[in-house]
Amino acid sequence: MERTWSCFDCQFDGAEPVCFAADGHFDPKRLARILLKIGPAEGAPDDKCDRMRAYDCVDEMVQTAPEASVTFILAALDECRTSAQVSLLGAGALETLLKMHGPQVIGPLERAARQHAKVRYLLSATWGQQSICPSVWEHLIAAVRPGPVMDADPRTPAAGMGDKVLDADGVAKLLSEPMA
Repeated sequence: MERTWSCFDCQFDGAEPVCFAADGHFDPKRLARILLKIGPAEGAPDDKCDRMRAYDCVDEMVQTAPEASVTFILAALDECRTSAQVSLLGAGALETLLKMHGPQVIGPLERAARQHAKVRYLLSATWGQQSICPSVWEHLIAAVRPGPVMDADPRTPAAGMGDKVLDADGVAKLLSEPMA
């Protein structure tokens, strides 16, 4: 994927990108592992710094590169192993992406939700009915409806779907299944 964004550190500090591999290709799984604290580097002295850079990178990507953001979010979701990690994506990058570029990205997210329960679970973690385009919100509700969902909170597109909320074992099983 061609680079269509650049975070502050890469633009002005000449930092090594956390979102691109050494060969120059976009590496959404690398960025996801740093953001979500997954992998052998956890707890390393630079871990906190790298995670902050990952947040900055994702924030800039979500604002300026919606297509790359969808790719990143789906790759990151496949790296998630806990509901807390899914929540971080849903209430963070996904929610911001839907607020800023909802009409542009809802189609690919709906297609992914039809194919993968894990995506429906992620979409159910999003708040923002007041700030996401109403037609996009309606598409989110429809995409989430088959379940499973994170919770039935009235602020989410899964409002009232208490019968589709996964328990801890269900979450563990769902997140252990690769999407690809």
